[in-house]
Amino acid sequence: MDHEKGLISREIFSDPEIYKLELDRIFGRAWLFMCHESQIPNPGDFFQTYLGEARVLVTRTKSGTVEVLLNTCAHRANTICKADSGNASSFMCTYHGWTYNLEGKLVGVPGDKELYGSSVDREQFSLRKAAQVGSYRGFVFATLDPTAPPLTEFLGPQGRYIIDKFANLGDMHVTPGIIKHRMRCNWKVAVENDEDYYHPGITHASYLDALGSSFNEANEAFWSQEGSVVLGEYGHVGDTQAGYDHSSIFPQMTLLTSSLQILEIRHPKGPQEIENWYFCFENKNATEEERLAARMNQVRRVGPAGLVEQDDGENFELSTQGSAVTAVRDAPLHYGQGLGQGEIVHDEELGFPVLRSKYTTEAYVRWSRRAWADWMEADSWSALQENHARLGEV
Repeated sequence: MDHEKGLISREIFSDPEIYKLELDRIFGRAWLFMCHESQIPNPGDFFQTYLGEARVLVTRTKSGTVEVLLNTCAHRANTICKADSGNASSFMCTYHGWTYNLEGKLVGVPGDKELYGSSVDREQFSLRKAAQVGSYRGFVFATLDPTAPPLTEFLGPQGRYIIDKFANLGDMHVTPGIIKHRMRCNWKVAVENDEDYYHPGITHASYLDALGSSFNEANEAFWSQEGSVVLGEYGHVGDTQAGYDHSSIFPQMTLLTSSLQILEIRHPKGPQEIENWYFCFENKNATEEERLAARMNQVRRVGPAGLVEQDDGENFELSTQGSAVTAVRDAPLHYGQGLGQGEIVHDEELGFPVLRSKYTTEAYVRWSRRAWADWMEADSWSALQENHARLGEV
């Protein structure tokens, strides 16, 4: 990676060995979004998701605490819960019947006395848990690394600002039902598109035409605007634009803080495959007419017959395929838009430094890839904390 020239190797989007290292050094250490508290309001509520490629259950215990349990039985590694969400008092593996409570403790072993002589150590063979679980403004995160800093430190002022903007829209609750798409692309390709204001007028030309807009009008809307680019520690990126704001918490969570009110998660499924999850939110204080309009707008964008994400998905897949072509493997990709432009200033209102620049700039993705390199090079959280890019130093 050549940070000074904005050149990035194609290999980071397709190489299997690099992907394996990402699972260990990024998804095995970062705080990852699990669910919103509105999805598990009552004791016994659970939601199934992923930490990297590992299936996990987010549970609301009888005491009201939140646990994140690895969804794999301690007996023969089978999945103990196959439902995406629901309410339960315990989880029983359908292979041999080993049963666990909402805290992950092993509470039932068929034939324990007759077959095992009451010798099964229930503490030792309880479910594995996330090392840490935290919540900020109703957004639940977890990490597999016990040495990771607290969630608020990981988010930093920039990450908290990104979530605050979304949470401040009102009494935000997740609409039941998560929209899910599989795509044959690298997870980074999808995430970096979320702050790309260069493509809408071209990629989404037919959608803009249906809305009565034109390519030139779209470019005028995106290319000419200037404002503050938010670049947070550890790779969080966003902006302060009011009407069309896409902001990301590293490594794979994006919040669309506009009339869409969508949270996107890009779950990695291999070096060239992802599963996109779209959490659609609604303001409980809005009128039924307003909530219906928001839901229809969300489905039109990211639903199975959506008019926007389907366009993007084709780009994601073809870009990933192009990154894996051996004949051009040594040809770097160009991420130089806006390089050397803009000015780093301290924003008194926000309380942290920002890049004053055009919104249509690749400064977002250059910053994310610089952070990616920091994560990949550090062999521990302490090494990452000591050695990572900070705005104002670059």
